[in-house]
Amino acid sequence: MEKTYILIFLHIFILPGVGLAIALLCGRGAGLIAGYNTASAAEKARWNEKALCRGTGVLLLAILICVELFCLGGVFGVKPLMWLAAALFVVSLPLGLLWINKSKRFKK
Repeated sequence: MEKTYILIFLHIFILPGVGLAIALLCGRGAGLIAGYNTASAAEKARWNEKALCRGTGVLLLAILICVELFCLGGVFGVKPLMWLAAALFVVSLPLGLLWINKSKRFKK
């Protein structure tokens, strides 16, 4: 019974994140990207907004999958799943940020 409550609580936070990731993958929601929404018009003109939204959506989805796997591993007592999720998170976050910031795909 306790595991059920934990899973419900987990999905209360995961599902809005998935909705946001879907919106970003569709190329919408650029105002929700930290740093982009406060940039000047001249600085925003340097970035391909739709590609930036899609890249941020991919990164958000990867992070959400890692969080989901980590929590499921904790709830069901599968330590290797928790370690795998933690390792994927530690690798995907910096690589995703480097990909978005350094790739020419996101710049005009």
